[in-house]
Amino acid sequence: MPTVPSLTSPAISFEPLDGWAKLPAGWSFMEVGGIAVDDHDNAYVFNRGEHPVIVFDRDGNLLRSFGEGIYHNRAHGIHYGVDGFIYCVDDARHCVDKFTTDGRMVWTLGEAGKPAPKWSGTPFNRPTHAFVSPKSGDLFVSDGYGNSMVHRYS
Repeated sequence: MPTVPSLTSPAISFEPLDGWAKLPAGWSFMEVGGIAVDDHDNAYVFNRGEHPVIVFDRDGNLLRSFGEGIYHNRAHGIHYGVDGFIYCVDDARHCVDKFTTDGRMVWTLGEAGKPAPKWSGTPFNRPTHAFVSPKSGDLFVSDGYGNSMVHRYS
């Protein structure tokens, strides 16, 4: 199994880049829930503002936004899968949404706005994140607040 460098490893270094994200006048980030990066180094910022998913190129130039009218204020987790899709989890929607990288919704897993009974173990009650396994392609969803479990879809 390959080793992954730790954050303290000299192989990885970070530096803040103030002003990196070039937002249009009047746009802002509101409580960023997560960031995903695709194979082209585009950054997908999932936030609780008016433009839920804001996409930037590696230099911070705005490419597009999506999710308007779908997400309101509970952006929680975002993931770029090995399958080339973007997975968004807003815990108030009680579901997982799959998008193309240009922002077209492909499907929704779960029933938007309808939580499963709390602690029932059935999907979903305030899920928090989704992840596609690079090894198996299985989708894992952390059903955090209302179920405290992980669901696996193959």
